[in-house]
Amino acid sequence: MQPFQRTARRLYAATMRGPDDDLSSLIRQVVRLVGMLERHGHGGIEASASELFALDELGGGPLIQTELGSRLGLEKSTVSRLVAAMEKRGWVARERDQGNRRLSVVTLSEAGRSAAGHAAQHLRRQHLRLMAALSEDEKAALAMGVRALARVLSRLPEG
Repeated sequence: MQPFQRTARRLYAATMRGPDDDLSSLIRQVVRLVGMLERHGHGGIEASASELFALDELGGGPLIQTELGSRLGLEKSTVSRLVAAMEKRGWVARERDQGNRRLSVVTLSEAGRSAAGHAAQHLRRQHLRLMAALSEDEKAALAMGVRALARVLSRLPEG
């Protein structure tokens, strides 16, 4: 399961657990508006959240596939499918580690670097627009609320 999907499911589960109808409604609205479970176009790059996160992680340099999975919070089989899909799109290359042939090293291709750059620019512009629409008090409240929500969600059991 992709990290965004896991978060969306936890958010949805959280809305089913509590008596706070206002909070439940707001969380469902955010999940719908953000489209957490869908692929999106990001600066002309059609990508899932997991693909975007992987592009970002690999922008720092090649990674052993298991390390990429660890950073993304993905299970071994899920990261394997993710990397295979990104390889098929020409965004990454995968080769055996010279020191340990059982490990795969994942590297961004030139196309992957370009996709990562376009998506990052688009997301930066989008975030700037969103933040510009908020007052300073709203920005502070949003930061505090998101931190609190992340803390609580991280403590919820899976499923």
